[in-house]
This record gives sequence, structure tokens and C-alpha cells, in this order.
Amino acid sequence: MKKMLASMAAGAMILAGSALASAGEASWMTSDDVSLGGMQPRMSLEYVEGVYGPMKATSTHYNKNAVGYGDTVKIIPTSDGTAVKSILVSGNNGWATPAGITVGMKVEEVVKIYGDGTVHPTRHKSHHMHGYDYYTYFPGSDHSIYLTFAAKDGKVAYMKVGTMER
Repeated sequence: MKKMLASMAAGAMILAGSALASAGEASWMTSDDVSLGGMQPRMSLEYVEGVYGPMKATSTHYNKNAVGYGDTVKIIPTSDGTAVKSILVSGNNGWATPAGITVGMKVEEVVKIYGDGTVHPTRHKSHHMHGYDYYTYFPGSDHSIYLTFAAKDGKVAYMKVGTMER
């Protein structure tokens, strides 16, 4: 009887963990896991430039004040222009998550590492583009930052980290 109760408890814990992962919260993730190319939301732009060199002005489909590196790394600064609000990586250029996910990898690898992911309808007003599937994750300790993967045809098309701050 004790073995059966232990098995049932273990099963319940696995199901609870699955529910958390599918809700977009990866309880094992810390704020350090919300990173691309070693850069994180809220880091100073000065630090980013110290690592990668000077940034050039660019824009995204929803922000005209972006800076970045080439056509594949775009950084949206905070409103005061001193820190990173979000980073968007759209090419296989060496920028990766700490878990090693890069643009071009199969989405199955993302799900294997992070879980199913979701976009919380009130906390995350994303700029979804038609034809993409989105997988968004929040670290268990800090729901004010996120990591999103956009997939097309079963492969990661772009990755984004950012803050929920406006």
C-alpha cells in the first residue's frame, strides 16, 4: 500500500510539473537563463557594447528605435536609453541561450529543454506574426522577464528575451 501511495504521489508531482511547464513557467529556470549571447534584459547598453562593440541604429517591425548588430541581432533599449529592454535574434549567428538553443534548431529541442511554453494573455502582449508558432517561458523566480522562441516549419526562426515593463 505504501508503494502504491508513493507511486501515486510521484505521478501527481510529475503531472504538476508538466502543468507548470505547459503554463510557460520553467521552475528550474533562473533569471540567468533568460539570456541570448550572454546578454540579458536590464543589462546596460554600455556593457553590451563592451562585449560586442558599437551598435548601429536599426528598427524592427514594431520599434523604430532599435540598435543592434547586422540584420540578425536587434536590441530595444529601455525608455531612458541606458539598458536592454529586449533582444531579438533572427539568424544562426552564434547567439544562443545558455541551454544552447540557436536559430535554425528543431523546435523539438526547445520543448525537450524548456517544456511546451505559452504566452500569458495578460502579461505578455506579443507581436505575433502569421504562420509562426510561439513558445514563451518565464523563470519561476521572476515573471517580469521572458524568453520566447518563434518557430516556422518546425524550426526556430527567431528568439527573443525581454522585460514585461513598458
